[in-house]
Amino acid sequence: MQENELPEERPQLNNPFIIGYMSVDVHRDYHHDLSQLKYLTSIPKGIIHYDLNHNIEKAVKRTTDDNNEKISLMLKFLHDQKHRLEFLNNPPETTFITYRRSLISVMCACYTREPLSIVASLFNNCIYLYSIENLRKNNLPNDQNAKFCAWGYKFEQYMLSDSPSLQPNIEKPVVENEEFSIYYSSQLGKHKLFYGAQIDGMLATGTTPGPPDPGDTNDNLTYLRSNSFVELKTNRGIHSKRQEKNFKRFKLLRCWCQCYLAGLEGLLVGFRNDEGIIQRVQWFSTEDIVRYCQDEWEPQTAINYLHYFLTYVDNYFKTLKATYAGDFASKEPVTLKFDIDANQKMTVSKGNHEEHVILPSWYVS
Repeated sequence: MQENELPEERPQLNNPFIIGYMSVDVHRDYHHDLSQLKYLTSIPKGIIHYDLNHNIEKAVKRTTDDNNEKISLMLKFLHDQKHRLEFLNNPPETTFITYRRSLISVMCACYTREPLSIVASLFNNCIYLYSIENLRKNNLPNDQNAKFCAWGYKFEQYMLSDSPSLQPNIEKPVVENEEFSIYYSSQLGKHKLFYGAQIDGMLATGTTPGPPDPGDTNDNLTYLRSNSFVELKTNRGIHSKRQEKNFKRFKLLRCWCQCYLAGLEGLLVGFRNDEGIIQRVQWFSTEDIVRYCQDEWEPQTAINYLHYFLTYVDNYFKTLKATYAGDFASKEPVTLKFDIDANQKMTVSKGNHEEHVILPSWYVS
């Protein structure tokens, strides 16, 4: 099916509201606590020298990729917290359930024109979305990708601490499997959304209290809702207009989407040389990113495209349901694959392969 002209409307995302959280440990196991929450307590000024290769040989490497893990950790959270998530127990209207990165991939597609595949599974009036990542889409060799990822993790270790009262510790091994995520509810136009977002760090000062100890769910949610969060990125130093243009058009577009969807305060970028030395950092508030990139992209265009895509998916499932009303429910979950090509032509096919199974039997049952 081909995409029609985008409707002339200006949907906005309601303020993302924190309704859950998750820590992931060294074994990629789910924990309903704040154990992996990190803190940004200070931002260095002027010229610095952070060696991203420091102790890098001791790092505990990531043991899974997104295509293998799919949305399994989020499903564990949903299963664990189902008793307090009303949209799962008695959904009055369709809710899209996904990770933030899938929403970002759709938002960026209208500018990057990179082909994109999204798997959608309808189950119990919820549509679960998962983007099949092209792990070589930046055309870098695997060893280059691995090095840049390792540098990104190390930069986070230079900047983030385990407690608001502590300094970062760059001597301990980086554990790439560990992460902290927040779950948000929101609405874009008519579409209800629930999505998880990996969070780099909380903005903190020396007087910021640590998390409740031990803290129950409500205490932890109150703590998270009363604080602000940031994104951290590394980028090669910019020395030409062309490099700056690419930085704005591609990296900062994706970073702005990350900040927008999670209501983040902003973005801290560490600019490195080719040897992996961070030489300066720069802070971009979420609003600063929009002003700085106004000649390269327009936020409303990306928002509109996400709204259009969600409407397209929702309508497609509604048409199927109306056509096969007699036995549709008995076939759930119903899985489709939505492909967007470089010309933004959209095609829909049945999700018939193992990689398209995103709702395992233990969750469905």
